[in-house]
Amino acid sequence: MIAVLGVLIAVATTLPALGQTQVVRIAVHTSLGGEDDPSGRSYVDGVRFAVDEANESGVGPRIELDVYDDKGTEVGAREAATKISASPALVVVGPLFSTASVAAGPIFAKAGIASIVAAAESDRVTDAATTFQSTYRNSDLAVSYAGYLRHALGSRRAAVIFIDNAYGRTLADGFRRGAEWLGIAATFHAFSSPQERDEAARRVAADPDRPVAVLGMLQGDAWATIKVLRRHGFTPAIVGGTDGSAASLTAAFRDEPEERREPYYFSRNLLGAVPVMFDSANARTLRFVEGFRKLRGEDPTRIGWVLVQAYDAGRLAVAAVRKASNGGDLAAQRAEVLKFLVALDGPARAMPGLLGPIWFRPDRGRDLPIRVGRFEGGRFESAPLQLVPVTRPSREELESGTAFEIAPGRYARRQQVVYAGMYLNEIPRLDLVQSTFAADLYVWIRFPRGMTSGDADPTQIEFPDMVRGSFDKGRIASQRELSDGTTYRLWRLTGDFKNDFDLRRYPADRQRLHIRFYNSRASSNQLIYAIDDDPTLPDDPAAGGVSATAFRNLTQWEPRDAIQARDTLVTQSALGDPERVGAERMRELSGFSLEVEVQRRLGPTLIKTLLPIGLMTLIMFTTLFLPPGMAASKVTVAITAALSAAVLLTAINSQLGNVGYVIAVEYGFYVFFALCLLCILTVLIAERQRLVGNPQSALTVEFAGRAIFLATFFATTIAAILVAVQWQ
Repeated sequence: MIAVLGVLIAVATTLPALGQTQVVRIAVHTSLGGEDDPSGRSYVDGVRFAVDEANESGVGPRIELDVYDDKGTEVGAREAATKISASPALVVVGPLFSTASVAAGPIFAKAGIASIVAAAESDRVTDAATTFQSTYRNSDLAVSYAGYLRHALGSRRAAVIFIDNAYGRTLADGFRRGAEWLGIAATFHAFSSPQERDEAARRVAADPDRPVAVLGMLQGDAWATIKVLRRHGFTPAIVGGTDGSAASLTAAFRDEPEERREPYYFSRNLLGAVPVMFDSANARTLRFVEGFRKLRGEDPTRIGWVLVQAYDAGRLAVAAVRKASNGGDLAAQRAEVLKFLVALDGPARAMPGLLGPIWFRPDRGRDLPIRVGRFEGGRFESAPLQLVPVTRPSREELESGTAFEIAPGRYARRQQVVYAGMYLNEIPRLDLVQSTFAADLYVWIRFPRGMTSGDADPTQIEFPDMVRGSFDKGRIASQRELSDGTTYRLWRLTGDFKNDFDLRRYPADRQRLHIRFYNSRASSNQLIYAIDDDPTLPDDPAAGGVSATAFRNLTQWEPRDAIQARDTLVTQSALGDPERVGAERMRELSGFSLEVEVQRRLGPTLIKTLLPIGLMTLIMFTTLFLPPGMAASKVTVAITAALSAAVLLTAINSQLGNVGYVIAVEYGFYVFFALCLLCILTVLIAERQRLVGNPQSALTVEFAGRAIFLATFFATTIAAILVAVQWQ
């Protein structure tokens, strides 16, 4: 029987490997710069994470990744593209930069190999017939800027300052198209030299209409332009490109006299656009962040948006090679990859992605929405208002203005980014029997001011785990309008919250106490709750969001950690709405949570629960040394100890509630019951040997019983100490 079981286990573990005997290859074309430019390594990490996930699933062929470094030059890009074309790779993810993509694209097209460009934004990237751009292009970015100015900033005037080259001109042309469609009066200021750039900035600063400034340039020119604008009294918003989202953008201002006199003088009201903002990301992206952090030990939010884009491109490449790996020569398989990518031609045929459904227009570009961030207190955080795409807006949404057309055939709605936070005043009680805890806390939100009646109400929050008490949004502790364009609301809340306690490690257990809320009346494409970084709180995460006296009444517990985080509630269903298609079939609600980790104080708990057991163990051991004439007393002591331990165990279980699993302390009781049985058997066997006339055998049994007793006791003690240390 054991042999048959072994064969079945071997077969079960071998089957996934048999399904991956075929090997296909994906190439990554990137630029592996030095420590100053980690984007190339992030690009590889994102693709590799997607490939590792695919291989671990055991579905389809095994995928190998080949990385090619183009050294950040056009010559290197052509050399890398030539090597990839001659390799067995079925698809390419990359190149990383626009110049490399433009240089390598014709080589890939000649070889019939598809290239998925995940980060390069030039309009010329898709000039090559086999290149697919899974990020937005410059002109699309500029069109989105126009929509954001009109529907999020409420501005109808703009001044575009752009460098007179291919990069700047495509941004200017795209903004011109968007502005004309949306009725935005825009002026355009091209420059080719630093002198022309500074003169253009001075003209914009002197414009009496106070337009929003749009920068069509890279970071070096952006630094100088922002300085000129601010020094000439320009206070409206300044909107930069993807480079404008880098934290290094504000580093250039630190030594300026205005910045020393007034912190964040230059970065005030400074906006930038990226494909993803982690503080307001959707549920899929949050799961990716958590998975990457657990498996790789790195925080994706510090790595940046390139990692996410590369991961999505890697998943797309994996899906393509799986479709093409059913046989045929290399050219035929590459043709199947191209066919698969071309077939992703609309929302109904889209592949789910972290940042939205992945599909391509006829020009092989992608309608990827932008996420706009702002610099606030030196941090780059999501702007209070975002625009999210709407595939099929309802007539009611269009009539009310909740949904609107930002470009011909492209619709969007406003999404509120609501900054939220909690501050725990006290947890006065933990009730393990009822699986609840009591809490007294502050809850606050900051949301965009001046929203219309058709927009979602960010104050309509519910606490699903509250079993006693209630949240009344009308009972406001404090409210006011802030200078950053947001409204501040503060509530104080007390109540009992349901919580799932895990007592398997009792009495060395740690418990996580969750307090969370959701807005059940608005989906996350209408509003999303983001963490509000409170600068008054300590940097220590164990102290953040929790009062120093919050646990003064919990004598058995000590705090370990406190984490505020976004929360999501995802429903994988259209919920009966036949017009929800593709990726939009999923309904996602946004929420917020505070998680507090507490650990039971082991010493006092052990004294209360196990000290009686220790004393009874010592008493039982001493009975093994009593004279033979007291055999009945020995048995009586062991039976009494067992009954007493049973009563004590019942009392412990009654304090912990009705749990359906074995807790750690019960193993100690089981050992104690075994020692009780050992004492009884030792006495009975020894007395039996004396009755049949074998006193020497009786002594041997008694010595053996004592040795087994001591060995069991010390082994159990050592094991308990090791386990307790490991659990700390």
